[in-house]
Amino acid sequence: MLLKIDQFPHTEWVPLPRKGCVRVEYKPLLKLEHLALVQLRFGKEAHIDEHVAQYEIDVICLEGGGYVSVGDENARFRAGDRVRWPAGELHQLWTMDEDEMVTLMVEHVAERPVAKQQPDEPKKTAVKPQWEDADSSMISAFKYHPETQELEVMFKRTGVYRYFEVPADVVQGLRDADSKGSYMRWAIINMFGYEKL
Repeated sequence: MLLKIDQFPHTEWVPLPRKGCVRVEYKPLLKLEHLALVQLRFGKEAHIDEHVAQYEIDVICLEGGGYVSVGDENARFRAGDRVRWPAGELHQLWTMDEDEMVTLMVEHVAERPVAKQQPDEPKKTAVKPQWEDADSSMISAFKYHPETQELEVMFKRTGVYRYFEVPADVVQGLRDADSKGSYMRWAIINMFGYEKL
């Protein structure tokens, strides 16, 4: 069968559960091995905290306008504009006063840089990941394997699941999230391949 129809992870706008975000809603659209598409909607005087991603992101302003920064530079950002956030660079989006904005985030997840050990460097000893407690009604704990980018999550009702190719900044977002259950639904569930352990 050639025709295969999949469902969006979310069909409604929901608040972005990332710590440090104010009046920003999101709607994930697509997650492939090399690419993720997410829409963000900014209310008046909204912002996402300044942060770094491990992969390049193209940001396209679809409606309205606001402001964008990369490193120590910032600029007005309007409908029809596109900017690329380089991997490893601080970046941010925000609106002011009467501004509202809808953006499309094109995350080039397969292009994230992989740290390579130099031949003359001493070999690093791998540290065994430990379970981290989660103050959540949905999950009990989680642990992350940075070398393999595998995230194990212990759900209170359904057991332990392992998610593959999860970038470290996504896991840090889980650590920082006020609502870990909401963050799991937004950023991890249906966004990464997984297996039940």
